Amino acid sequence: MLKLNPYKIGFRTVKTAVGMTLGVIICKLLGLDNYASSAILVVLCIKHTKMHSVQAILSRLVSCLLILFLGSAIFSLLGQHAFVLGLIVLLFIPLTVVLNVQEGVITSCVILLHVFNAKAINGHLILNEIMLLIVGLGIAFLMNLMMPSLDKKLNHFKQDIENQITEIFNIFSQACSMHNDHLNIKFDSLLLNIKKAKSLAFRDVKNHFVRNENSFYHYFDMREEQVELLKRMTSLLERINTDDPILEKISQLMYEIGSNVNSNDYTALRLHSLYEIRLSLDDLPLPTTHKTLNSRAHIIQILNELEEYLNIKSQFGSLKLHSEI
Repeated sequence: MLKLNPYKIGFRTVKTAVGMTLGVIICKLLGLDNYASSAILVVLCIKHTKMHSVQAILSRLVSCLLILFLGSAIFSLLGQHAFVLGLIVLLFIPLTVVLNVQEGVITSCVILLHVFNAKAINGHLILNEIMLLIVGLGIAFLMNLMMPSLDKKLNHFKQDIENQITEIFNIFSQACSMHNDHLNIKFDSLLLNIKKAKSLAFRDVKNHFVRNENSFYHYFDMREEQVELLKRMTSLLERINTDDPILEKISQLMYEIGSNVNSNDYTALRLHSLYEIRLSLDDLPLPTTHKTLNSRAHIIQILNELEEYLNIKSQFGSLKLHSEI
């Protein structure tokens, strides 16, 4: 059965509609021929990001000017015939690939058809087409300067990811205190959220002309590194099958880390607690069986993974401070 998507008028749709309307009105007021074609330029140049929009505009500007002068010259020499039209397209498309402006082929063909249908190929025609380009591409550029802020969505992803990590640490804490070696933790949802968040943060970079980095992107990248450590800790916890006295302290540490996932202020304190646990290991009696020895080894490895987890966060700092670097 055919599934319909929800009906929604987005901001990009509004910009496209307004831009097309303005393009047609302005070109008509200027008395340009084929004034409706400016709407085609607008709709093809409104993109998701400012940088993509600029790239599309430049690509179309170069390709349209190229086809305008190339088409005018060849039509003037060979006549405005259908086979000449095909010949121009045959020569033109590979040229756009060479110049890396093939994105503008469709709009260039519109300009080419204007030249093909023109009663006379002269300066008036060329000026008319250039004015169409200026108005259409100019409006598209202005429309794309208006981009909604992505900070709200990025903060939502940040909060959701932190909540998921907190939940994982709570499970770790319970596993240590209750000696549960069957952890039911799924990382797929968390990793998918991080992937989506990084994609959105990268898109935000493309909405700035002078900034090529995004503090949110580095933040989500940091969380992705930490998740790999959490996966390793999960595996280690599942291998502990003895009641080691140090587990109670580790359980408390896990709970404290989970309660302060979103804060950098307590990272140093958690590292201090971790080092204290390591020192307390020296006061414990040595394992007497192979089973307890393996469990103790896994516990030590968990402490190593926790230390790396905390160091990653400590090196990153806070999101606010990182954005000022």
